[in-house]
Amino acid sequence: MAGLAALLSFGSDRNSTDTLTALSRALAPRGSEEARGVCGSAKLLIRAAMPIVHRLDVTTLIVDGIVELSTLAHRYAERGPLGLVGGADPYTLIMADPDGLVLARNGDGPPLYYARSRGAVLVASEPTALLAAGVPARPDPETVARFLAVGSCDEGAATFFDGIRRVLPHQVVEISAGHTDGWLVRAHPPVRHRGHPVTGRMALLGAVGEGRLGVLLGPGLPGAAVLGTALSERAEPRGLPVYSVNFPGLPADSSAYASALLGPLPDSSVRHRALPFFADEIDVDGFLADVGEPMPDLSSYLAWAVARATGGEVDALLGAGGWSGPVGHLPRLADRVASRYGVALRFPYRDLETTDEALRAELRGLAERTLPPVSLRAAGAAPAAATLEPPLREIMLRLRAETISALLYPRHGGTDHDGLAVMQHLPTANEADVARLWRRYLLERWLTTVLAPYERTPDVPASRPAPGPVVIAAAGQDWTTHAVVTEPVAAGDRIADKFAWYVAEFAHSADKSARQALRRPWHLLVAAKPVAVAQGLSRAIWEIEPGSYARALVRLAGPAVGLADPWSMQVALDHGGATRLGLAVLCARLGRRAWSERIAGPLVRSVCPPREQACPPAHLAVVPPPRDADRVAEQIVAALRKTLPDDVYAMLAGCAVVGAGDGGMRLLGWSQPGEPPAGLLERLCERNPFGQGDERTPLVLALAAPRRVAQSTGRKGAKASARRR
Repeated sequence: MAGLAALLSFGSDRNSTDTLTALSRALAPRGSEEARGVCGSAKLLIRAAMPIVHRLDVTTLIVDGIVELSTLAHRYAERGPLGLVGGADPYTLIMADPDGLVLARNGDGPPLYYARSRGAVLVASEPTALLAAGVPARPDPETVARFLAVGSCDEGAATFFDGIRRVLPHQVVEISAGHTDGWLVRAHPPVRHRGHPVTGRMALLGAVGEGRLGVLLGPGLPGAAVLGTALSERAEPRGLPVYSVNFPGLPADSSAYASALLGPLPDSSVRHRALPFFADEIDVDGFLADVGEPMPDLSSYLAWAVARATGGEVDALLGAGGWSGPVGHLPRLADRVASRYGVALRFPYRDLETTDEALRAELRGLAERTLPPVSLRAAGAAPAAATLEPPLREIMLRLRAETISALLYPRHGGTDHDGLAVMQHLPTANEADVARLWRRYLLERWLTTVLAPYERTPDVPASRPAPGPVVIAAAGQDWTTHAVVTEPVAAGDRIADKFAWYVAEFAHSADKSARQALRRPWHLLVAAKPVAVAQGLSRAIWEIEPGSYARALVRLAGPAVGLADPWSMQVALDHGGATRLGLAVLCARLGRRAWSERIAGPLVRSVCPPREQACPPAHLAVVPPPRDADRVAEQIVAALRKTLPDDVYAMLAGCAVVGAGDGGMRLLGWSQPGEPPAGLLERLCERNPFGQGDERTPLVLALAAPRRVAQSTGRKGAKASARRR
C-alpha cells in the first residue's frame, strides 16, 4: 500500500514545503521512499517502495493500486473525471490539472481523505496525516454519537474527525477554484457499474488470490466454508497455516472447537497455531494508532493482532469477518494492516447478503465437498452467531479500572452514568450494553491516543513538583509551610515509619533557615486520605452498591455537601447513618451550610469522592476517613522520636491528622500534650497545603518564623546623646 497526499493552495513555497513534509512524515509507514510532483497550484506526494509520479499531457497523476494508464487516459478523454473509475481492479488516485485536483477511488481501493485548512485543501491516504499537516483535531459529534449508539462507522463520507471527509468507493471528487470560499469541492455520487451478482463461491474464490495464504479460523458454517475453499484451492507443501486466538484464563472454547474442526483433516494439510493473548496486556492504544479511528467490535482488534503476529509468515489472511455486524470499517482495517505489516486481510462475506438462505445452502454444499463429514458436523454444532473470541464481558472485567476511568472522566461529553451502571452489574448485563461499553472505551482511548497529540492544549503532567514554602500569618506570628513529596502510598504500608523517614530526610537536607526554624516550635500536618489508603479503607467504586436512599440524597443536595455521586454518598451513609446524612442534606438544600456541616460532622465531611487528578487508587475510589486517627498520630510521633535529632524532636509542638479541601479543615487526629490549636491548624490548612491534584505531598511541616522585635522610631544617635548627658 502506497501513501498518497496532495496540497492545493496559493500559499508561499515555504509553507507548502513544510506542509508536504509533515504529510510525508505522517505517511512514512506506507512507504520508505517519496516522490513529488507539481501541476499548477497543486502539489502531489507519494510514498512507496518505488514511488512514481505519472504525467499525462497537462495532468500529473499518482496512483495506489493496479491500473492501466493508457486505458485510464482514454476513459478520461472520453468521459471526463467520471471516467477515472471503472474496471475490476481496486485503486485510488489523485490527478492534478491546471484547474485543481480530481480524487478517484475505484471499488475497494485504498481510502483517501480530504479537508480544508487555512484557505487550502489537503488530501492524504490517512486522516492523521491531515492532522499532522495542521488540520484542526476535533471529533465529529454526529459520527461519535452514531458509533456509540449502534456501532456504525465508515458508511458515509463523514469520519470521526470534524471537517475531514472520506472518498467513498466508486466515487469521484473534484476540487477546483471557487468564487467565494477559495476552493470548490464537488463530490459526485458513487458510480455503480452493473455486473453479474456475486455468489458465495465466487466471493470465496476471488478472496483466495495469490501469495502465501493463511486462514483465520471462524465459527460455524461461514468459517467452515472459508477453510474448505482455502484447502481445495491452495495446496501448501507444509500444510495450510490456520490461526486461532486463545486467551488463557478466560472461558472460551476456541481450542476445543479448533480440535473438533481440524482434527479429522490429514496432518499434512493444515498447520494450526493458537496465538495466545492476555486480557491485561491488550494493546488497544497500538491498535487505534494503526487504524486511525475506532472500530466497533472485538473481532477487528483480534484480526489486527493476528495479522501483526503473523507478518512474515503469510501474505494474506482469509477470514469470516463481515458475516454479521457492521462491515463498513473492514476496508480501512485491511488497508492499515497491509500498509504496516504486509498482510492482506480478506473478508469475502463483506458484500454478500448473509441472511439469504440460498447463500447458506451454497456454502453448506461447498463445505460438504471440501471437508470431512466429522469436521462439517463440528462446524454445524456451533451456531452461526457463536465466535471463537473470548466473551467480551470477560475482557471488560479485566479492563475494569481503565473503563471506569474513561466513564468517570471522559474527554467526550459528561460522566457516563448509564455506562457506570452497566459496569456495576457487568456479569449480568446484556450483550448490547457490554458492546456499547467496549465502544465507549475505544472512543475514549482514541481521543487520548490519536486525537490528543494534535490538540493545541497542553497535557496534564503525570505529577507536579511540590509547591515552594508558603508564609502564613497565624496565632500572632508568621508560619512557613513546607510540603514534603513522598512516593505513592499503597494499602498495607507502614505509614508511621514511612512518614517519619521522609520528615527526617527533610530535616537533614533543609536549608539553613529551615534548620533554624526546626529548633523553634513546629507542627507536622498529615493528610487523612493517604492514611486511610494505607489502612486499606479505600473502596473502588465498582465495589460499592449505592442504595436508593443514597441516590435520592444526591439528587436532593449531594453536591452541596461535597458528595456529588451515589458511591460517596453511600460510604458517607455507612459512616454517619441515614438520619444524620438526611438532616445534613436537608439543611444544605435549604441553604444552611453551617448547620449542614455541623450535623454531618468531621468524619462524614472527610469522605473523599473519586477525583480525576488524584493519586491512585483515589482516582477510582471513595476514600473514607482513617481509623483511630489519634493513634496514627501517636505512632508517627513515636517513629519521629527514633529518626529526628533530639533537639528537633524536642521542639515538635504536635502532629495532626487532618482533612483539607473545599469544605475547610477537619481535625481527625492529634498527638502531643494539651489541646490542639484549632485556630492555628484552621489557618494553616486554609488553602489546602497538601494540594488538590497528584502532587504526592501528604506531609506538611509548619515552621514558626522568629518573632519580630519592634524597632525604635526615635532619631538616630538618641541613646548615645542621652548617655553623654
